Amino acid sequence: MKIIVTGGAGFIGSHLSFELEQAGHEVVVLDLALSRWHDLRYPEIADTHFDEHADADLCVHLAAKVGRLFGEEDPMETVTDNVGMAALVAQACGIRGIRLAYASTSEVYGDNAETICEEYMGPFTLPHNLYGISKWFGEKVCEHFAPEKLVIFRFSMPYGPGLPAGRGRAAIVNMLHQALHGKRIPVHRGSERSWCYVTDTVRAARLALELEEGGIYNVGRDDAAVSMLYVAEYACYLAGADEKLIQEIDAPKMQTVVKRLATERIRSLSWEPEIELEEGMERTLEWVKTLDAQGTVAA
Repeated sequence: MKIIVTGGAGFIGSHLSFELEQAGHEVVVLDLALSRWHDLRYPEIADTHFDEHADADLCVHLAAKVGRLFGEEDPMETVTDNVGMAALVAQACGIRGIRLAYASTSEVYGDNAETICEEYMGPFTLPHNLYGISKWFGEKVCEHFAPEKLVIFRFSMPYGPGLPAGRGRAAIVNMLHQALHGKRIPVHRGSERSWCYVTDTVRAARLALELEEGGIYNVGRDDAAVSMLYVAEYACYLAGADEKLIQEIDAPKMQTVVKRLATERIRSLSWEPEIELEEGMERTLEWVKTLDAQGTVAA
């Protein structure tokens, strides 16, 4: 297949593009990090690119503003990026007959404590942060403009090489970076996650895309729940840091403390995760060692 990947230079996008290319697909990457002419928030730019690649079989729309904290800081930008841009991409795909896959998030489910969230039951509660709200609305505009065999991925807790550290970034990368640099490691009391190493995440996505059918998929793990306190302790172990750096704090408002997702649909495609948490954290630490003290890629 010829596949357009928006946000293809980002964390999941770069790994997914590689996964698709390794499987023999032709990949076209559109990403604002590569050129300002890839800014798909502008209709004329979106139309130009989709006209150029009107022969594409599929578009995977990953470009977005990601994360709870970043989502709240600039509400207008969050809605523009996660709803407006999704609408333009979906409309462009619908007009040209290009099948669409939309990258959503498990945050659309809101906070349901121990309840297991299944794809076709919808959110049990409303999303409780703007990031989740915007991605839920993004799903709806994609269903409106490009419903034919639409795929929706609700990604949950991917991690691995390629992510920077710092405020609002993924907890595993942050904890490894904090341990490596002797910084305080805050941990939310009672928080629990099932982390999914990024190569497992993108392999699951590829299997769903190659099925060439529509559907909603939770993409993550349901079999490896661990406390974030354990993650922090293991980060200290790997970095040779003192566990006294760990400080338990109450979870902030709009933070989902425990996530429980059903993964039967993605596992029905013969997908099984291969990288366990400890191995994944070891691999991620090698990436984190390339970051500077501020959490960005060292020159």
